[in-house]
Amino acid sequence: MKRILLFFIGISVSVHLQAQDGESPISYQSLAIQMSTINTNGDAQSAVIPSVSNFNGFGSFLDNPAAMALSDKSFYSIGWLNQSNSKEDIYLGNSTNNEYSNTEFANLGLVYKVPTEKGSFVIGGGYNIISVVNDESFIDGFNNSSSITDAFADQGSGYEDIAFNAFATDFRNEMSNEIVSILRVDDRPSGFDGISQFADISNTKNTSDISVFTATEFRKNLLVGVSLGFLTGSINYDRSFQELDETNLYSDGAIPASGSNPSTDIHSIELTERLDTEYYGFIARAGFIYEVNPSLNIGASLALPSKLFVTENYFSAIETEFDDGTFTEDSDDFPTSLSSEFKYAVTKPAEFKIGATLQDIGNLSISASAEYISYSSTKIDFTIDTGDMEPSEVAMLKDDEEAINSIISDTYNDVVNLKIGASYLFSNQAKLFGGYEFYPEKENVFTFEEVVYSAGLSFPLSNSIDLNLSGQYSNRDDRSILYEFFNDSGQVAKSEILKSIERINFHAGLKFSF
Repeated sequence: MKRILLFFIGISVSVHLQAQDGESPISYQSLAIQMSTINTNGDAQSAVIPSVSNFNGFGSFLDNPAAMALSDKSFYSIGWLNQSNSKEDIYLGNSTNNEYSNTEFANLGLVYKVPTEKGSFVIGGGYNIISVVNDESFIDGFNNSSSITDAFADQGSGYEDIAFNAFATDFRNEMSNEIVSILRVDDRPSGFDGISQFADISNTKNTSDISVFTATEFRKNLLVGVSLGFLTGSINYDRSFQELDETNLYSDGAIPASGSNPSTDIHSIELTERLDTEYYGFIARAGFIYEVNPSLNIGASLALPSKLFVTENYFSAIETEFDDGTFTEDSDDFPTSLSSEFKYAVTKPAEFKIGATLQDIGNLSISASAEYISYSSTKIDFTIDTGDMEPSEVAMLKDDEEAINSIISDTYNDVVNLKIGASYLFSNQAKLFGGYEFYPEKENVFTFEEVVYSAGLSFPLSNSIDLNLSGQYSNRDDRSILYEFFNDSGQVAKSEILKSIERINFHAGLKFSF
């Protein structure tokens, strides 16, 4: 059965409440926004200085394809990106620190300046990385108020059947049809006594752009350009979540006798969960730059809305260890694991950018830009692949699609990202540059702004080879929902990790001119 049906049928009454309590990284609204967000540029110089109104290397076409017409020569570009993260996670009052680093191939491109008698005509294309996220968390704490099995017990949770088969949930008592956490069944005179929780969670994202572009001086001092790109990416989420009765608080024999085995109780419950999403789509960009005078350029560009086609593969399993040392086992008759494949689409919003450049102020140039993105207009389409579904299932998908799109519209903002960068050219053609970027909060419930500071250096290795180096530093707060459930008052409650994240990107690139 599709994950969308597993997780949304039966919980439509809570879907708006959940949106007010933050996001699970694998909720559909969160995945849609992740796929719609660009957070880097694979080119060392373009990653620092905005290129809406000026040329700053191969990655400039991402800001404005018209900027490519300002390239003074043809060249090849190749680059690498190293991302290092330092993160503090706070859960149940406990703090853990995680550090991790990875290196990505960042860009490979060609820019060819076609010989012309006057003006400029440039064609080119290549590969550029546009988004990288690596989020690793480990949590450890004693939870006095809830268990992840409370989430398993919610009707329509998606875990309902496999949790019941794994003895993670059970009937409240022999006379009731109500399913509750195995730690809350009526056979326990002392009730819920808390549980130790441990989790190892990984969430990674990688998106790249393969584009072709052309730019020309359409009229004197007026440059125009267009690009067509193929977007491809993946989001991979892995979670191992264990609850352990370390001090044998639960020893009431709530697990009934089976054959010659006497009654026993819970020692540990472990959820293993994996979600792999692959997506692709096309994106079209167009823009212009007007050279007002030798010292001032202004520019604007538009990236049209693009549709991303998504394939997700989902797997989850629940294993319970009892006090007598035995385990639950997956079987055809009583499965404790499930897997599914689901295809859907995400329409990422348009991006509109304006910018200006003051250049040749001595040897100094300054560029600034503002980019408008309506994250609230992101849309999900759950019905692109319904060939094997019953009409009633399609109708439920449409209802869930409408509910999720309503959540996105209500929860996410229309934002204006601000960027400014400056460069100084030395007499030996070396260039020093720096930048500042401000990203306002995407959500209107939790306000997590981000500021990025950048600096870099470009210098010639020979007459035809330049080395570009740059780094970006950011520090921001975030949070992640571990699970949500209905508490005893019938309200949606959540268990969440609070995060403080420091990120350093280091770019290295070579430019071969010809």
